[in-house]
Amino acid sequence: MFLDTINEVIDLVKKVSEYTYDELLERAYSKLPTKVRSQEAFQIPKAEIIIVGGKTVIRNFRWIADYLSRDPKILQRYFAKELAVPAYMDESQQLVLQGRFGAHVINKLIEIFVKKYVLCPTCGSRFTELKRSGKVFILKCLACGAETSLQAF
Repeated sequence: MFLDTINEVIDLVKKVSEYTYDELLERAYSKLPTKVRSQEAFQIPKAEIIIVGGKTVIRNFRWIADYLSRDPKILQRYFAKELAVPAYMDESQQLVLQGRFGAHVINKLIEIFVKKYVLCPTCGSRFTELKRSGKVFILKCLACGAETSLQAF
């Protein structure tokens, strides 16, 4: 009974040589991930900085993380590691960094983060996912399907 079912399935499946070129092409396209397209140009977000005493506050931190489609905790850890200072999010979702840093330093770090951990190195799309796998990050592009391993921070 089980063997009969397998034989029926085998008989139904065409051999590759029996497909036409158009059928094979259509089959290949159906297996590709759907393309995510956007007409808007991607702008690297600029941080709104205020310095209070010996602390730097990024007022629009949550908006930046949402705009980049990244977890705020990952972005927070990136800033803490790159600037070698403690960082925490306050109750209003602003990032507080211990130390005085100018807007140009913070914006340059955001630009580096975007180029390394947001934009696809293959096609340049901003529609990517960042997942941690052990000691590395995997950057998966939702537009072209490429996966790139990146050093974790």
